[in-house]
Amino acid sequence: MMIRLPLLQSSASRFVLALVCSGSAMPALAGSFTVPPATGQQTVSGSDTGTIDTGATLNTGSSASIVWNGNATTSPGVVITNSGTITSTNRTIDTTGAFTGSFTLNNKVGGKVTSKDDAFRINGPLANGTVIVNNDGTISSQTGQALDFDKATSATATVTIGNTGTISSAGSDAIRLGGGTIGITNSGTIETTSSGKRAIKFDTASNFDTLKSLTITNEAGGVITGTDDAIKISSKTTSTAAPVISITNAGTIQSKSGGQGIDLGDIYSTNATITITNEKTGLITAADNDGIQGTNGVTINNYGTISSYYAAGTADTQNNSAVKVSGDDQGQAITLKVNNYAGALISGAYHGIKATGSDDNLIVTNNGTIEGRNGSGVNSNGTGTLTNYGTISGTFDPAASFGDGDGVDFDHAGTVLNYGTIEGLGSKGIKPGETTPSTSEGIAIGGGVITNGDAAHTSALISGANNGILVDDSNSGDAYAAMSIANYGTIQGLDGYGIRYVNSGVDPTKSLTVTNYGTISGTTYAVQMGNGNDLFVVGAGSKVVGIVDAQGGYDTLSLKTTSGALDFDLGQVGNAATYRHFEEVVTDGSVYLSGTSTFSGTLNMGKSGSFGLNDLYAPDAHFKSEAGSTGPRGIWGHGTIGSLDAVDIIIDPSTGPSNAMGTIAVKGDVSLTDTSYWANINPDGSSDLIKVDGKTTLNGADNRVFVAGQLEWGARYTLLSSAGGISGTFGTLNTYGPAYLFIAPELSYDATHVYLELERNGIAFATYAATPNQRSVAGALERAGIGSTKTSALYTAFVTQSLGDSPSLALSQLSGDLYATLPGQMATENMMVNDLILGRLRQAGYTAAKGAEAALGAGGPARAYADSATPGAQAFKAIKAPEPGPVWTTWAQGYGQWLSTSSNGNAAAADTNLGGLLIGADVSASNWVLGLAAGYSSASTSADAASANTETWRIAAYGGATFDAIKLRAGASYGWSSIDQTRFVALTGESPKASYNGTAGNLFAEAGYTFAFSGVALEPFAGIGWTSVDLGSFIENNAPIAGLASTGSSFDTAYSTLGLRIATSFSASGVVVTPHASAGWRHAFGDVTPQTVLSFINTGTAFGIDGLAIAEDSIVGSVGVDFAFSTGATFSLAYEGMAGDGTSYNAGKATLAVKF
Repeated sequence: MMIRLPLLQSSASRFVLALVCSGSAMPALAGSFTVPPATGQQTVSGSDTGTIDTGATLNTGSSASIVWNGNATTSPGVVITNSGTITSTNRTIDTTGAFTGSFTLNNKVGGKVTSKDDAFRINGPLANGTVIVNNDGTISSQTGQALDFDKATSATATVTIGNTGTISSAGSDAIRLGGGTIGITNSGTIETTSSGKRAIKFDTASNFDTLKSLTITNEAGGVITGTDDAIKISSKTTSTAAPVISITNAGTIQSKSGGQGIDLGDIYSTNATITITNEKTGLITAADNDGIQGTNGVTINNYGTISSYYAAGTADTQNNSAVKVSGDDQGQAITLKVNNYAGALISGAYHGIKATGSDDNLIVTNNGTIEGRNGSGVNSNGTGTLTNYGTISGTFDPAASFGDGDGVDFDHAGTVLNYGTIEGLGSKGIKPGETTPSTSEGIAIGGGVITNGDAAHTSALISGANNGILVDDSNSGDAYAAMSIANYGTIQGLDGYGIRYVNSGVDPTKSLTVTNYGTISGTTYAVQMGNGNDLFVVGAGSKVVGIVDAQGGYDTLSLKTTSGALDFDLGQVGNAATYRHFEEVVTDGSVYLSGTSTFSGTLNMGKSGSFGLNDLYAPDAHFKSEAGSTGPRGIWGHGTIGSLDAVDIIIDPSTGPSNAMGTIAVKGDVSLTDTSYWANINPDGSSDLIKVDGKTTLNGADNRVFVAGQLEWGARYTLLSSAGGISGTFGTLNTYGPAYLFIAPELSYDATHVYLELERNGIAFATYAATPNQRSVAGALERAGIGSTKTSALYTAFVTQSLGDSPSLALSQLSGDLYATLPGQMATENMMVNDLILGRLRQAGYTAAKGAEAALGAGGPARAYADSATPGAQAFKAIKAPEPGPVWTTWAQGYGQWLSTSSNGNAAAADTNLGGLLIGADVSASNWVLGLAAGYSSASTSADAASANTETWRIAAYGGATFDAIKLRAGASYGWSSIDQTRFVALTGESPKASYNGTAGNLFAEAGYTFAFSGVALEPFAGIGWTSVDLGSFIENNAPIAGLASTGSSFDTAYSTLGLRIATSFSASGVVVTPHASAGWRHAFGDVTPQTVLSFINTGTAFGIDGLAIAEDSIVGSVGVDFAFSTGATFSLAYEGMAGDGTSYNAGKATLAVKF
């Protein structure tokens, strides 16, 4: 049913109506209504609506203005829309029972819902019910709550509050909440102005068990203000409820007096999920308490500002943190998560973030700023896990008499991962109950893990006005637990320790591990490690300013590498040095050790470490390795150490920054087991050395020697010396220098030394000799290897040939076989010259011949003056009587020869090119002729990287006689030769040279018989000759290593020739043409192979070699043609050659004779 009063149009009438409606009480009216005209108390249910127009007032005095008195429909349910004023001195809107359905209050802009008691109360559990408050105006109470929904406890209740206006209470809490599902969105003001009251309150503990979710969103510009807590949520101490609570703030949540901005400290359930998100524009603050009091299940995401302050005059008594949890108050451990994002600030008058319970756990991730203005940035009486990329600081308040300014303070073990800045900026006074002044630490902690930076965050800083890091029980006693610290940035104590770990050594589980890749500094002590079994790791880039004191226990200094090698001055280790009281130095990588050290402990390579000695002097240090290598490891470089116990490592004195020959000197004893000794050697005889003053023990056959470099033949290298004696031997020797053909490296021992030298391997030089000459040279070289010439340059060059070299070539080039071949080449030239002189005798003998026989005189030398041809020779001219004799004739003959002799499988093939000239004069009369000749020739001979140039002057006497058809011819000659010879020896890179002289004598004779038929003349002939070549002594120069010497050599042989000459003449166009040819078999008698004995000037050993043999049987021949012109001029062309037994020569001549 709807009751509607007449609408009055004038404002005066409406004002009168308002006065009337606000006069005396009116009976309650049920159903939908509109004010005006409705007046009096309105009761609603079902889907009733109520509207209070702008300027209208619904005032019922001491009774509720609107009463929800029955179930409402689910949708839309009861809807009250207020644009005017609803007021009462009691409750303005109230319920009379446990109803269900939906109730909506829309309080428009300018609308007011005011009361002396609650402005709006739900007085039932609201099972399956919904209450919606949309406030754009004012909802206020003088003594009660503006919104009191505390009795709406049903888990199925739904309460939604949207506020852009003002919800306030002057005498109590602004909003009280019940159970179910609750959502509050505020962009206006929710506040209480009453002392000790809250803006939003959920503190009926039993309601928490029926709470499903609570979402509070304070938008930008929204203000939630309490004089006590701005927001308070509680539960029973036994609650196990699991509601989801979300508080998001982009405006201001504040307590103006003694409460928290947000107080969740009385939530005991550990199953709740609670998230507080403070946006970039958000501020959560308290004037005299904690900004946020947290509890279990809380995650705080801060993008804005969370802060706390204290009341004037309470600087010494306040303990107001920006964020706090108090497990000791709850009697249970609390875990709190705080994420402080870039640009965000958490600032506490006491601590920035605080956990008071000894079992509490803080999980903090910071990218912004966290500060404690009279305490720590982050402080836990229990434990914590902190990841910091921003700035965390603690300092003291000048207004307080005591302030303990630590960046981070965890009383128990915790984890701190710092990639930004954590700093304690200072402290003041003495903490109550203590007797010594407080100190300011970057981090004060009971143990656990601290990582300061990483490879990408080397600017990470932990800094304390006193100590960088202090690890104790929070009261200067032994640390709570073991501690591990990794530093990539800077840890500094500005007036104290960089790191101090307090440990009396009573508890063996407590120890300190520090891994440093950055800088740790303190005024006197960079690190004080306590009396446990501690470890300090020196990484690449590690720097300490001050002393690192390991104190008591068994302490280890680890030299760690991440990539490449670490350089470390071992002089920093010793009881009066930088690193003090360490018992052992270890490494798992490669470390170069330098300096002078008094360290008397152990340097342990472990299973994968290596120590390089860079001129280290540590005469008291014991070096060792452990069995079971997991990677390459060893000791290398040069320096002095105390003793060495090596198992399964590499020892290499050469490797190091200088990579030069080195010595590892050991003052005490050495024990090697399954060890590889890498030794570098130089041809100058220098080598790596292990020099031991004590005793050396070589354990087992698995000790190996590896040698790199080229060993010097004849040198003995000392690889190990041990004044106290050597026990055992090395098992194997491996070399990485040249692989030699005739020698091999071998180890040898005496009582105190291990030597390395090259020894002959039993392979004879003659193994590579392919010819008798090479075998002869090989024998001479073998003999040179005995006695003092063992280290001669020549023997050394040959014996040190390696795989890939050619000993056969070396033997051949060393032999100098051209010295033996050359006499045969000269003898062959002599035979040709002998034939030339016989040709002149033949020419002279047929001068007076008649008919066809005259043609046999063709092909001779050119004559400057000679008899005219006989009539027989002038076939087509009139016969003229011969001139009267005797007749004098001078002649000249130029000649050239190309002699080639193939290798005979011993000496190298040879080629000789020569040219010469003979000039003669003779006299003939009747049937005889006598003459003399002289000549010069130059010959060039080459054979397998060797050559000789020979110049020869010779004289000859000859004569002949004709007895009808029988022709007799004979002669003798003698020559003097000057020889320049050179060769190349690849083995030594030398080009030996020799200049020496020689002589040659020749005797020769020939008989022929002439006949003719059919115009052709024939002369069968038989000849015999003897030639002798004598070469002088010489010593090669330009070759001190491969040079040869000779006392001289000789070669002579006799030979015979049987052959036939043929010639004829005819006339053609007035020219007399005389073709002629000859062929013969020549046989050499006796010694046809020239031989010589040579000796090496470097060693004095001699050897005999054979040269190329002259042809024992050969064919000699000639062919030519003469042209006689009517003018008296004669032109001749002729070829002569020889071939036999691998030897051949070719000679040609052309002759032009002109009479004038």
